[in-house]
Amino acid sequence: MGGLFRISHSKVQSFDRCRKQYWYRHVSGLEPPAPPPPTPPGVIGTGVHRAMKFLCQTGDADDGRNELDAYLRMPAHECAGPGTEAYAAAFQMFENGCQAHDTIIAQRSWAELDTWIARPGDGVTLQARIDRADRLGPLAWQVIDWKTGRWDMDEIVDAQLDLGHVVVRVTKQLPAAAEVTAIAWNLRNGRRRIRALRRSDAVATIRRFVGIARRIQETTEFEATPSGACGFCEWRPQCPDAARAEAGEIEWLEDDEPELPAGASEEDIPAELP
Repeated sequence: MGGLFRISHSKVQSFDRCRKQYWYRHVSGLEPPAPPPPTPPGVIGTGVHRAMKFLCQTGDADDGRNELDAYLRMPAHECAGPGTEAYAAAFQMFENGCQAHDTIIAQRSWAELDTWIARPGDGVTLQARIDRADRLGPLAWQVIDWKTGRWDMDEIVDAQLDLGHVVVRVTKQLPAAAEVTAIAWNLRNGRRRIRALRRSDAVATIRRFVGIARRIQETTEFEATPSGACGFCEWRPQCPDAARAEAGEIEWLEDDEPELPAGASEEDIPAELP
């Protein structure tokens, strides 16, 4: 994999969200800033995912509960520690996860599959992972991406599921005829988004990400796209564009130069306006 351009879902999301953020993270070579303090949603998400991993590995819900409690009781995670609403919410989501787990009738299950897919001819290596994979039958599989947020963008979720599908096809060397059901399962509200995927879909996904990687590699201008997402960017303190957006600075609002009429040129503007 040496020398190949590495592409992943998170890398593509960073590039699409704000190319300046992508530049800071993957091009600048700058030392990344200290991570921001943990937040309740972030701690809940990580804790519940760890608990669901243990549940998948052993089939014993108490293993997941013990891991979730130990994780939330860490001093660094006091924002979601015992006695907080976040602590109760995390355990409710895990109990919802236990109910989801009990509905899955699988021949065998795997937790947190992660793989690199090298494409030397394209100069690209694709990284992908999925929270859970289940073999339901000789040609029937499913992959699950556990969700804990209040809402998810369908387009982004679909891209994650497509990559999860590629993961199970590659790591388990599925036969061409195998079909995979890819599910984004929200443990907060029970919502499920389901995609029925075939081998041709995996081929299309790899081809699409190779094309995205090529577009990223050809990019030479990394402009900022200030938005609400700036508040979650670790590079925000060093980004002048984010600072200007927060200060409400819009330079052209203060520009008192006259606008040119349609079809006019600068020579048509009188030296002194009446």
